[in-house]
Amino acid sequence: MIRIQLGSDGLAHSRFAMSPVTETVNLLIAARVGTLAPPLRAPLRQTLANRRLDVLSALVRVDRGAGHYIPDFVTPPPPRFENQPSEELHAVATTPTWRVAGELSLAAAGNLANTVGRALPRQLTDADEQKTAEQLATELEQVWLHVLAPRWSRIRARIEADIADRLQTAGRHGFAAAIDSLDPQIDWHDGAVRVHGRFDVDVREPGITFVPSVFVTRAATVIDPVPPCDIPGYAAYGPGNPAPWPYPERRAAMCVYPVARRPPGRRPEAARPEELIGRTRARILDAVADPATTGEVAGRLRLSPSTVSYHLQILHRAGLVRRTRDVRSVLYQSTRRAG
Repeated sequence: MIRIQLGSDGLAHSRFAMSPVTETVNLLIAARVGTLAPPLRAPLRQTLANRRLDVLSALVRVDRGAGHYIPDFVTPPPPRFENQPSEELHAVATTPTWRVAGELSLAAAGNLANTVGRALPRQLTDADEQKTAEQLATELEQVWLHVLAPRWSRIRARIEADIADRLQTAGRHGFAAAIDSLDPQIDWHDGAVRVHGRFDVDVREPGITFVPSVFVTRAATVIDPVPPCDIPGYAAYGPGNPAPWPYPERRAAMCVYPVARRPPGRRPEAARPEELIGRTRARILDAVADPATTGEVAGRLRLSPSTVSYHLQILHRAGLVRRTRDVRSVLYQSTRRAG
């Protein structure tokens, strides 16, 4: 589990943002894992082939069934709510050389938080760090211009509508409810944004930027390495371990999450359960309309018992389900329909 400790001050400094360059990287990853929408496949394939974007293609390669780390410097933290691609691409091209070297080392070694390393092309391992950053920015710009930019107005409308809905949820039910609604893997607990998964990281941040994406299917976080970190040439730093020279700064934390799958401009008059509590929890809530055990719900929804148990505990603490004991079994039932 990744725990990003924010507290009240960090939550007050957290915000939403739109990032064209991050969305360009998300598009490339979606293409690699096979989730990219058909209308975008042909222009992307043509752009990659005709413009020889070999370095970028190799960097974002995703092996099915084996997640891996993608260098964070290709998705710079957006400084404002709405950001210009040229500014973000400039940030990629001018990434400090120590950061380029460290993050490429991590991508190749895969020895932090159980990330999966892989062989990197010679263009990445042989070139100097400054030229590598500039080349990646140039190749990203080609994908942006020829694939994403012609469709950006429609994508941007979906992203803006999603942010508006999240802020409406925050206004009605609090920012914790808005965070809980982002993705089934994400929740707010005891002053921290928690992202459930195979990583085990605990870090304190002054704030976090939430970036919606139409291309991702699950949430992902971007945080700098924190102790322990044994990557050659890359100093890990964090609370109690300030960055030594030449590692002068930590990048702002960022969380990329999938936008709600509905057309913009068609908001319901009342918020639907999945908008407030997430799709998985909404399905579980429906599954306990009548009393059921954790195992029964897991079987119906084809989820692991541990996943169902985790979400049921949250629903119970929120008062959305009640819990009773029947001989040796614990039964859960939605309070919306319970008598």
